[in-house]
Amino acid sequence: MASNDPMRKDPEQWFLDAHPERGTLRVQVSTGRGLFPVEGARVEIYRNFGPERTVFYEGVTDASGIVEDIRLPALPAGWSQSAETAGISGTVYQAAVRHPRYSTVEGRPVTVFPWIETILAVSLESA
Repeated sequence: MASNDPMRKDPEQWFLDAHPERGTLRVQVSTGRGLFPVEGARVEIYRNFGPERTVFYEGVTDASGIVEDIRLPALPAGWSQSAETAGISGTVYQAAVRHPRYSTVEGRPVTVFPWIETILAVSLESA
């Protein structure tokens, strides 16, 4: 919840201010060692700010088991071009994938970089 005081920012607002660029994420959900796409899986991309979970994306996989073009806040692109900050130039999110016929995947880390599409492959197991 944002504060009414312009001098006080909540953790989410600090995060958004520090991540002015956008990176793209594609999530591919399958089963059977990646051989069979899972249609209708619910995908959630989030970050925890203390006890609060902020969801940046919610969607459902298509017939190919894919959700794509998920645009997420990312650190400035210049960070990847400096030796001092290259090792911390990615922004880590968590992914949750749910489908009623399979076990839930919760808290799967995925790192997003500015101007780059990251692909996260998630394999579900029968419940």
